[in-house]
Amino acid sequence: MIGLNEILYFVHVYDGKSFTVAAKLLGVPKSTVSRGIARLEDRLGVRLLHRTTRRVVLTEEGTIFLEYCRRAMDEAERAELALSALGGDPRGRLRIAAPVMFVHSFLGGLLGEFLRSYPDLRLDLSVHAEPVNLNPLHANLDVVIQTAPIEDSGLLVKPLGLGRRGIYASPAYLKEHGSPDSPSSLPNHSCLTGEESGAGATWRLRGKAGVAEEVHLEPHVSVADPIVRQQFALAGLGIALLPEFIAGPLEQQGCLVRVLRDWEAEGVNLVALYPSLLSQSPKVRAFLEWLDEHVPPRLVPPSRVRSKPDVNAWGRASVPTHRRLKVTVRRNRPNPG
Repeated sequence: MIGLNEILYFVHVYDGKSFTVAAKLLGVPKSTVSRGIARLEDRLGVRLLHRTTRRVVLTEEGTIFLEYCRRAMDEAERAELALSALGGDPRGRLRIAAPVMFVHSFLGGLLGEFLRSYPDLRLDLSVHAEPVNLNPLHANLDVVIQTAPIEDSGLLVKPLGLGRRGIYASPAYLKEHGSPDSPSSLPNHSCLTGEESGAGATWRLRGKAGVAEEVHLEPHVSVADPIVRQQFALAGLGIALLPEFIAGPLEQQGCLVRVLRDWEAEGVNLVALYPSLLSQSPKVRAFLEWLDEHVPPRLVPPSRVRSKPDVNAWGRASVPTHRRLKVTVRRNRPNPG
């Protein structure tokens, strides 16, 4: 008889187009996934996947089998939810993914309190370092917290709030290079950005009077992870555009200084995504309600956001990709500002 784990391996290999990606998402060795697929193909007497050095594609038999596998997984999930709902209390394993900046500045310090409230709950937390489109259905997750735009996905979306972004530098940097007096003076400074393309960066800023200005930069350092950008700013490497809810506490401590206070970038909308199938799951409901009650002080609640997050509750999220952190350092030295 075909095992449910083998079905799970097969679906995740197809969704991730890779044995390595499937193994990472499932938290098992790549060899375990490979052996599971081999057993499945031996039992069925057909080849389900074509493997090359660059990708994995379905055979004709694999295409037919995939449809039935998804139904089996959905039914298994429904059965688990039905039993869980009977008990009422959140229990089992809650699988969450969230941006590193949100985990470091907020979630990581409070999840212990959440878990103490539900002793029968176990947690799997995945942290991603840059904006991505993660589909909980494809990534074997219950809830995904992210800032990336949502495309067509069949997911439910819960807005969590707006993260405002300001421009920050260390006192040491400002003492040596001076402070920018307008957005147009930023190109004369060492700037730290999140773009990795090497083609420069554009900061779109808006003043208190509603005036908008685009600033084109040749960054001194480019790194996608905002926590790393913040660390570089603390080290005096330059000026960084950072979310207030991670830079604000350091500003209060005197470790960072906000410059161009009358200007800020477009805010980052933080949302929680979860499959509609899990809308009645006690563990998911408990976590989302807990998030509602513990919105970070520096995150503007949805009720106070004038324009709702640019998300579509029935949008489509792409298959998750896992990329190593990439840092680009340019040799040009900052001009005194």
